[in-house]
Amino acid sequence: MLGLNNFLVIDFWMQGKLSKFISYNLDMNDLLYYVNFIIKVGILVLIFSIIKIILNVIKKRILRFYEKTEIYKKRITLVKLFFSISDYVLIFLFIWYLLKIFNIDTTPLLAVGGVAGVAIGFAGQTFFRDAIAGIFLIFENYYSVGDTIEIDDMLGTVEEIGIRTTILRNYEGKLFYIPNGDIRKVIKYGYGDQSVYVEVPISYESDIDKAKMVIEKVGENLLKENELIDNVNILGVDKFETSGMKILVKLRVDKDKRWSARRKFLEEIKKAFNKEGIEIPYSKMVVFLNDKDKN
Repeated sequence: MLGLNNFLVIDFWMQGKLSKFISYNLDMNDLLYYVNFIIKVGILVLIFSIIKIILNVIKKRILRFYEKTEIYKKRITLVKLFFSISDYVLIFLFIWYLLKIFNIDTTPLLAVGGVAGVAIGFAGQTFFRDAIAGIFLIFENYYSVGDTIEIDDMLGTVEEIGIRTTILRNYEGKLFYIPNGDIRKVIKYGYGDQSVYVEVPISYESDIDKAKMVIEKVGENLLKENELIDNVNILGVDKFETSGMKILVKLRVDKDKRWSARRKFLEEIKKAFNKEGIEIPYSKMVVFLNDKDKN
């Protein structure tokens, strides 16, 4: 019954042409109607396809131009936002004109759309919350594409700021899709050189002064290799833990080497500690046996 109802509705929109087509009771006017109908739909699809292709070409050229200069990062974000909105507008216009071709009066749809909009508004509160938050994030310049930021313990580089989500890529290459409406606190790391804090663990039995000397020596070597841009700053013992203590070290690195310099530093520390006999603590169990247990 549902299929029959749908058929009658479509047949009514097409002024009885569909039933004639199925029964092969067509005259020349009916045939011209279908030909005209197919041509209109084809032209509509062609026009919107061309518009979409042109927009994509313009988007790529603009982004290629702006990506060459550091100061244009905010504009890159705005460009991506503009073209993201244009996609939604293009889809809406395509559906609108398609309904016109079917001779569907779109005026009543505005009233129905108003009621449906209220219903969708309640159902899509999260969507609109994320979209509005995204617009404020961009125009208030909290961060832009290419910035290194931290959101809720997720640290990475901003890959994209969309209508609903911000995409971060961390040093492991993982992508995090964060709804804009859930972003409450953002830590933004500056341009140029940056400070990286590294905790170096040593056992309680190790000599602290000797460990500091080894850390300084590793820093000097990395400075010569251009992994660092300044000598390491040893801030001192920062934590006492179950199996050992941690020495906090501050590294000055180029922003593009933030992750690689940290990994290189830890790798060289491990090699140097092994060579100098400085123990890196790990979980272990020491068992003491008395004379009775020995027997």
